[in-house]
Amino acid sequence: MCFMYNLLFKFFLIFVVFILFSIQLFSQSKWVRATYRDDPSTTISLGWSGSIGILYYDTIDHGTNYTAYTMSQTVDRSTTHKGTNHYFVRLTNLQPGTIYYFVIESGGTTTMRYKFQTLSDEPDHPISFISGGDSRKDLSVLGIGDPSCWGNGCRQTRRDLNTIIARVRPDFIAFTGDYIRNYDVIFIVDSEDDWEEWFHDFNYTIAADGRVTPMIHSLGNHEDAIDLDRMFDVPNTDIYYATNFGGNLFRLYTLNSETDACTDVIQKNWFINDLQQHNTPSNTPYWKIVQYHQPMVPHAEYSARTDLIDCWSPHFLTYGVRLACESHTHVLKTTYPLKYDAAATSSYNGLVRDDSLGSVFIGDGAWGAPPRPTYAPITDVTQDVERTSGYFHVNVNKSRIQIKSVVPYPDSMVNVPTLTDDEQGTLLPDGVPLWRPANGSECIIIPNYNSMVAIQKIAEQREPSASIAPNPAHNYVSVLFKNALTEAVTIEIYNARGKKCQSHTNVRDQHFKVDVSELCSGVNFINIITEKDVESHKVIIVK
Repeated sequence: MCFMYNLLFKFFLIFVVFILFSIQLFSQSKWVRATYRDDPSTTISLGWSGSIGILYYDTIDHGTNYTAYTMSQTVDRSTTHKGTNHYFVRLTNLQPGTIYYFVIESGGTTTMRYKFQTLSDEPDHPISFISGGDSRKDLSVLGIGDPSCWGNGCRQTRRDLNTIIARVRPDFIAFTGDYIRNYDVIFIVDSEDDWEEWFHDFNYTIAADGRVTPMIHSLGNHEDAIDLDRMFDVPNTDIYYATNFGGNLFRLYTLNSETDACTDVIQKNWFINDLQQHNTPSNTPYWKIVQYHQPMVPHAEYSARTDLIDCWSPHFLTYGVRLACESHTHVLKTTYPLKYDAAATSSYNGLVRDDSLGSVFIGDGAWGAPPRPTYAPITDVTQDVERTSGYFHVNVNKSRIQIKSVVPYPDSMVNVPTLTDDEQGTLLPDGVPLWRPANGSECIIIPNYNSMVAIQKIAEQREPSASIAPNPAHNYVSVLFKNALTEAVTIEIYNARGKKCQSHTNVRDQHFKVDVSELCSGVNFINIITEKDVESHKVIIVK
């Protein structure tokens, strides 16, 4: 009898140890990721799941010895979503173009040492990013897509593409939506497992030296805005915002294509207003790029979104948007430069080819989702299209945008080199498998130099009417006009995402003082608006 009691007691102890180990394993910090909420040269949101902890960081690498790091921050925000706790630390007042090392300490357990790099705030430094979406996988019982991708085939493709990111080290990822396939509406399938797989696979983007690649998130049709808000700390629950990269090298607009572009007047007016504000001699980026999920120019299965064409694309032409990143249809495609021309007798729903002023459309969401049969090429619209998986590597400098399409061909991972430096704007090295269609493996967009020269001449002729002081600012900033105002002006303040934070109308004071104590740290823009012009000034707010 004693023997049986001893045996049962041993089994009980083993069971207790197993439960305690499982709880500890489950509660450890995991799924580390980074999101740009604001200026990517001075701010970042670092997130993880599992257990709450403290983030320790420094510009010096101290390995996993968290006590040696000179800076630390507790959690700014926590959420519970899809069966998991998520925690976010929002770092501000960072130095541009700087590597930061960090660990998360939680209940006596310290994560591996990670690192991230803030981007330069100077347009002379090139920037590279990955554009792509539709990383979801389908079930074979649905009979959807390419049979080779059923089961774990899609997931392996997703992992391979993620692994390439870890090796080639882009500066950030611009994700165009559809992370997982959410079956909850049609099938009784819990998407929590799919999200867990997605986060596990996203760890493949983390380099061997702990380098984390930040993301800019777009909303797709297989997730809700609350998913992006609670799991990635995306800054706008309507999922549309704008971000400047490299100072004024380029401005990336993230738009929400899950609403009607014409009837969603709030988003439409914001978009047009922000384009106008960033179209003045003192505030024009070298490039404007947009990203969204559902395509204007689909090349498989879906019809064109004419509302996007009618209510967004005319402003692409007016304000110089030269690249549009799309998703949704699970193919690889690039178009010729297209512009909106409602009067054209021969066009694709109002889009016509214009190699000097048009926008190139790339897509369409092939980050592991099952490829679909493609449409036949559209005359003077389609540059290339193919039923294959992949995403786009976009390299931007002041004189051109270079686009190459990365694909996970069988056995290609063996030849992908592993970069080790942290040089911003790195080009793709030899050995990365590329999509090589009939018109070549590279797409180059060059500026409309006539327009750029005109803007430059205007800028040379026109001196700013005011200055901003102090800059950086803490609680107050003054708009100092050089001459007495002969007419009232409007002064508006926008954060780096393009959100209006303050508006002051009928301003006539030559020295106008503004309270900025409630504004977020980092880059903000003060716009002086008259009937004829908008003059923009960048101001850094430091808390």
